[in-house]
Amino acid sequence: MSQEQIEKALDQLRHEITNLRDENPATRKRLTTLVESIERGAKAPDSDHEGLIEEIRSSIEQFEVEHPSTTGVLNQIMLTLSNMGI
Repeated sequence: MSQEQIEKALDQLRHEITNLRDENPATRKRLTTLVESIERGAKAPDSDHEGLIEEIRSSIEQFEVEHPSTTGVLNQIMLTLSNMGI
């Protein structure tokens, strides 16, 4: 798995955020903050990423019913990060 795959998944997540039907600004803010955290984590693969993984898991749990396509992208990102050793 590569940085390129993470970037592609993050672009897809940004697209999902843009197209959210949820008008709740807190939802968009949480996802945007998560994207920034994932970008930082992917650029520092030797760091401790337990907090990042927990943040992704928590977001998946929160959004899985209301935003299934966003959740799918988050699952893909988490798998890619895991395969990269993060």
